[in-house]
Amino acid sequence: MNPTFSKSAVGIFIATAAALFALSLILSAGEDNVSRGEAAGPGVNSTSAVGYAGLYDVLRRAGLPVRRSSGGPLRESGDRGTLIVAEPMRQLVLDADSGSYSLEDAKRLLLVLPKWKWTEDSGNPSWVSAMSEAGISEAQMTLALVAIDESLVFRKNAPERWTTNEFQFSPEISGVAQLLHPSAKMKTLAGDGDGALLAEITEEGRTVWILTDPDVMSNHGFMKGDNAAFMISVISSLSKIGNENSGGRTPIVFDETIHGFVSENDSILRMIMRFPYAIVTILGVIWVIMLISAGAGRFGVPETPKRAVDFGKAQLIDNGARMLDYGGHHAVTLGRYARMAISETARALRLLEESDAARTAEWVDRIGKSRNVSVSCSLLLERLARAENAARPDISKMMDIARLTHKWKGEILNESGIHRKRH
Repeated sequence: MNPTFSKSAVGIFIATAAALFALSLILSAGEDNVSRGEAAGPGVNSTSAVGYAGLYDVLRRAGLPVRRSSGGPLRESGDRGTLIVAEPMRQLVLDADSGSYSLEDAKRLLLVLPKWKWTEDSGNPSWVSAMSEAGISEAQMTLALVAIDESLVFRKNAPERWTTNEFQFSPEISGVAQLLHPSAKMKTLAGDGDGALLAEITEEGRTVWILTDPDVMSNHGFMKGDNAAFMISVISSLSKIGNENSGGRTPIVFDETIHGFVSENDSILRMIMRFPYAIVTILGVIWVIMLISAGAGRFGVPETPKRAVDFGKAQLIDNGARMLDYGGHHAVTLGRYARMAISETARALRLLEESDAARTAEWVDRIGKSRNVSVSCSLLLERLARAENAARPDISKMMDIARLTHKWKGEILNESGIHRKRH
């Protein structure tokens, strides 16, 4: 039965499928399935002055198990992880499928209060072109997410020395510092006599640390003095609370959903129907159609199959010819055929066959001349000798010699009346 698809059709399909698959990989290489948020804002994806990309990289290089979450930060941090919510600028509510996002569910939380308002650079959306102090009310509203009491945020010139500091390294702030009047429920971890830079709230099995001034961890300030070492110490200390037996590998999750980086919660079915993944889906459908078409029955009378093995004379001759052709014995085969034809012709003409082929050819040519044979036996031998001695065999010339030999033999024997039937 003939193949369902020709080789060229299969080749074209395979080439097209490979090209489309490569195209889908190229187009999806830059796709992270995350909605782009504030590229210049206060997040770990931001390299601007108010961003935290530098701190995130330092924490990662220090060996801490940090990660950035664009979907389900509470789920990713779990009961033993640490959640860092830095300067949230929007309501902390995820989509309806994920449920409400409440900071009260975080067992270990570092909340960073906002301090700056900024303007995105028109030439480079990853930078800011201007910064100015935001209103105290924004920091106070953010604080209200975890502490609804008499605690108040205020600003003053940064102190030269922090009178309270439970960490080995001392933070440094240039200009005005944003601090917090701690309430009775709070403990000052780092601060001066007037206010707290880092405060702690402990209640009902959860620990909340509040960093009032983001300058100690933002890109424009975390490399000043010991700020980088201070933040590493703060975050690693918070992550160890209640995790003394965990080996220090509990996750530290930066919430990026509050900055607009939210993963699309799509099902697999929706994903494979969306470009560029739809290219792979289309290829799969085409493959299925081809497989069904190849296996389906055909209409009309079925073809009669050939015998599995043909032992006929024609098949034997054909196989022999293929083997000789594959072995490259064209010149040897032609020589044997031509000399055998001359020998048979000589015997048919009742001539005494000479040991010298040239002598036999002379005798045969005499008879052929008298019978008006158009081909000379001597000429056949000359052309045969040139073909056999050629450095590079010419198949077309050898075939001409074979046809000429057959013609010569037929003419000289038919003229003699020996062969009455021409095959």
